[in-house]
Amino acid sequence: MYKYNRTFFLFLAGIMIIASACGPNDARGISYHPAGRGISDTLSYSMLRVEKSYGNRKAANEQVAYCKCEYPVFSGGTPAENINATLQSWITDSTEIAPGEGYRGKRSIGDLADNFLGEYERERKERESVPAYQFDLNGSVLLNRQGVLTVSLSTQSYTGGAHGSYGTRFFVFDVRSGKRLGVEDLFIAGFEDRLNSLIDSRYRQMRGLSKTERLDGEKGRLFENGIRFNGNVALTPEGVTFFYNNYEIAAYVYGSTAIALSFRDVEDILKQEFRSL
Repeated sequence: MYKYNRTFFLFLAGIMIIASACGPNDARGISYHPAGRGISDTLSYSMLRVEKSYGNRKAANEQVAYCKCEYPVFSGGTPAENINATLQSWITDSTEIAPGEGYRGKRSIGDLADNFLGEYERERKERESVPAYQFDLNGSVLLNRQGVLTVSLSTQSYTGGAHGSYGTRFFVFDVRSGKRLGVEDLFIAGFEDRLNSLIDSRYRQMRGLSKTERLDGEKGRLFENGIRFNGNVALTPEGVTFFYNNYEIAAYVYGSTAIALSFRDVEDILKQEFRSL
């Protein structure tokens, strides 16, 4: 078994100060920078960045284990606190840095980044050849006006195997309450068939399929001969987008699928308060 000299580097992304051998709770690995100013029915926010890596690069082509997260943190009282809690809960519970059942440590993003790299260190002690663990999370604000907020969180990770893992999750919020809005909150009662028809038509248009060609054929590429709305929905300045991650409706080789519908497309089923965003 090989022995390694280990040095942890915490990179302060905002001003690019590198601090070596910092402890897991060292605040120098976290930075904020302003990204939005609040007006009526709009939340102010800053982008929080946490960036940590493991070890020294010994060759130009050597991969380094790291964890990089950048996502919006909102300000504006209780609604903003509710939004921040929802986003952080998803990051800490549903991404690749989520700890196992036996984890008893703190659950801040920085702490879980340390745990992620700690798992890599433990693997290196047990095996001679371990691929560099890597995790990226990128958050962005897609819409922030008239009392509606949409946030996108996208992740990429690799901990070994044939390929990495990728995913995107949308979050739509009512900024007055901080409540996360689901599909049923955005559309009028009885919307389901009409929305599914719109999504089917748009997918056929994207793939160059006629109304009668099968969606599970070579050209359609889907697992099933049908495509329906899911809960991964975003309100954007242009309309409504549904996002289907890898393996959700098609094989990994075909990647993810985004179905974008304009406000005009959905004006007959979208609730009135969302038609003029």
